Amino acid sequence: MRRLALVLGALLLAAPARAADAAGAQVLEHKGRWESGYGAQFYNVVGRLKNTSGHELRYVKLRIEALDEHGNVVARTDTYNESAEALAVPDLNPRELLESGKVKPLPVDAEERFRGSFLKEETPAFTDYRVKVIETPEVTPMKVIETPEAPPRSPSE
Repeated sequence: MRRLALVLGALLLAAPARAADAAGAQVLEHKGRWESGYGAQFYNVVGRLKNTSGHELRYVKLRIEALDEHGNVVARTDTYNESAEALAVPDLNPRELLESGKVKPLPVDAEERFRGSFLKEETPAFTDYRVKVIETPEVTPMKVIETPEAPPRSPSE
């Protein structure tokens, strides 16, 4: 009986972590192909996702993994939904971007595009790829700080 309680307890503790890694958004479709531009070759993955969380999302973070013929990950890149792509720019501070309101939240049931790529010269040979949703933080309401009203002014002021 104690063993059953320990197993159930472990499952309950693990459930939120499992649910949090992909809960909130669903990848609807994606396509990948080799392209070239600006003197470089790259494998470009583009797709669409949907907010399935039931609440606004601050952003959706995805991971695209390149797989070899045995299904092993040989390269990975993280990307965001289209409205939040600036979060992936190395020279920008993600926290400042989010606090500034420059990243538009993803409304309930909204669909949006995403994209990510691998440079050929930096990526080992691969035969397939997969896309995973890895973060879907909920938009938290801003705290409203109430200030006391000023006392009414007398007519002589």
